[in-house]
Amino acid sequence: MTIHVVGNACLDTLYRLERFPEPGETIVADGMAEDLGGKGLNQAVAAARAGARVCLFAAIGSDRPGEAVAERLAAEGIDAAGLVRLDCPTDRSMIQVDAAGENTIVSVTGCADRFAPPQGTDLDGALQAGDLLLMQGNLRIAAVRDCFTLARGRGIGTVLNPSPIRDSYASVLPLTDLLVVNRGEACRLGGDPDPHRAAQTLLRRGVPMVVVTLGAAGASVLTAEGRQDHPAPTVAAIDTAGAGDLLCGVLAGLLDLGETVETALPAAIRAAAIGVTRPGVLSSFPNRAEIEAILPLARGGAER
Repeated sequence: MTIHVVGNACLDTLYRLERFPEPGETIVADGMAEDLGGKGLNQAVAAARAGARVCLFAAIGSDRPGEAVAERLAAEGIDAAGLVRLDCPTDRSMIQVDAAGENTIVSVTGCADRFAPPQGTDLDGALQAGDLLLMQGNLRIAAVRDCFTLARGRGIGTVLNPSPIRDSYASVLPLTDLLVVNRGEACRLGGDPDPHRAAQTLLRRGVPMVVVTLGAAGASVLTAEGRQDHPAPTVAAIDTAGAGDLLCGVLAGLLDLGETVETALPAAIRAAAIGVTRPGVLSSFPNRAEIEAILPLARGGAER
C-alpha cells in the first residue's frame, strides 16, 4: 500500500527571535537557518519515517531549491515521480520562532497556486486499491475536491489536513474519511469556539472521523460513537514549527501500515513531542528508529 501525498514543497527560512516584532518595528534575530519544507513535503517525510511507502505529488521550480527537493525525497526513500517542474521559482516560506517556541509563517505559493492535480499528473494511474490519499490546504480547493473525488471513485481512503484554511471545505468534507485539524482550524470550520463541539459539527457534515490536535494537551479523536482524548507527554518545547505536519504524517503513515487510530494517534503525538524539543522543521523530525521505538509504548497504552 502507498500513501500518495498531494501538496506542496518549498524552501523554508527560519528566524529565531526573542519575541515577535510589533507592527513597524525592526528587531535583530538571534539566528537563522534554511531547510526544505512545505506541508506536503513535511507530511510525506513523516509518513515515510513511520515506515510507509510514500509518493509525493507537488510542483517545484526548475531551480536549485527544486533540485534540492528531489534530492531530499530520494534520500528519504520517497517516490519523486509525482514532482512537476514549472517555469517559476520554487515556493518559499519565512518562519519566525520566538523564545517560547511559538511561530508565525509567511509563504510565497506561486508553484502551489499553479498546480492543479490530478490534471498534469499520473495520480489516476498511481492509485491502487488499499492506498491512501493525503492532502493539505496549500492547494486550491478545486484541486483537493478533484483529487478526493477521483480517490473516492476508486475506493481509496482520504485524509485531509486543511491547513492553511484558504477557502470553504463544505464540498470536500463528504469526500473525507479522516479530517485532521488543530484547535483553531476546528473552531473555524465548525463555527464554534469550542473545538470539540466544532468537531461534532464537522461529523454531522459528513466526515466519519475527526482528529483535533491540542498542542501540549495532546489530541482528541471524535466519531459518531464518541470521543477519545489522548494526552501528550510533558516536554520542554523550544520550537513548534512543523509539529502539526509531523503528527499528521506519522498518523497517516501508521494507519496505512494497518495500525488502529487508538495506537497510531498516541504514537503520532509522541513523535510530535520529540519534534518540538528540537530546532527546525524537517531537521527536528524523529528518524525511523525513533518512531519504531515509540510504537510499543503507544500499543501498550491502547491495550490499557
